[in-house]
Amino acid sequence: MNAKTRTLMILPAVTLCLGLFPFHQSASAQSARGWFGPRTPAPWALAQTANNSNCRALKGKGVQVFDPVLGVVSGPVTNAGILNGTLEDVINFAAGFIFTPDPTVISYTTDLTITTNHGQLRASPVTTQSVITGAGAEWGAINPNTSTGRFAGATGMIFITFKPVGDPSVGPYEAVIAGEICLADEQ
Repeated sequence: MNAKTRTLMILPAVTLCLGLFPFHQSASAQSARGWFGPRTPAPWALAQTANNSNCRALKGKGVQVFDPVLGVVSGPVTNAGILNGTLEDVINFAAGFIFTPDPTVISYTTDLTITTNHGQLRASPVTTQSVITGAGAEWGAINPNTSTGRFAGATGMIFITFKPVGDPSVGPYEAVIAGEICLADEQ
C-alpha cells in the first residue's frame, strides 16, 4: 500500500473517532455535562439545521449477527424512533479490504439498509473494525436517491459503533446508532 492510499484511509478513521466522541455518554461519575461541557450539535449539524427545519437527531440501539457466508450483518433496531425496524448491512466485497497502520484493524465499505414502517433508509458507510476483538465503527452519508418512503430525499449522516457480546467473528454485536437526518418532506 502506498503512502497516499494509507493517508486516504487514515483520514476517515480519525474523522470517525473524533466525530463520535461528542455522542459519547458515560454512566461513570462525571458531571451532567459529560466530557466536554454542554452537549451542543456538531458544526455540520447546525449548518444543515439552519437550512432545513426537518432535521432531527438519530439515536438507537441494535443487536445484530454476522453471516460470514453471505457477508451480511442483520438484526433489529430499537429505541430509535422513526428508525425502529430491521438493519441489514452487506459487505461490499468488490471494493476490497484495506489494512490500516494497525495490522489488526481493517477498513471496508458496506451497503446499509434500515427497513422501517416508514420506508428504507440507505447509506454506503465506511467501516473500521478490529479483526481481533470484533469491535468497530462505521459512518456514512444517508443516500437521498436510494432511500424510500419517508426517507426519500433525506440527507444527513449516520454513525454506528458496535462491539461483540458473543463470538467476535459472528456476534451477536451490540450497536449504538447516532447521527442526524434531514427529511425532505416532514409527514
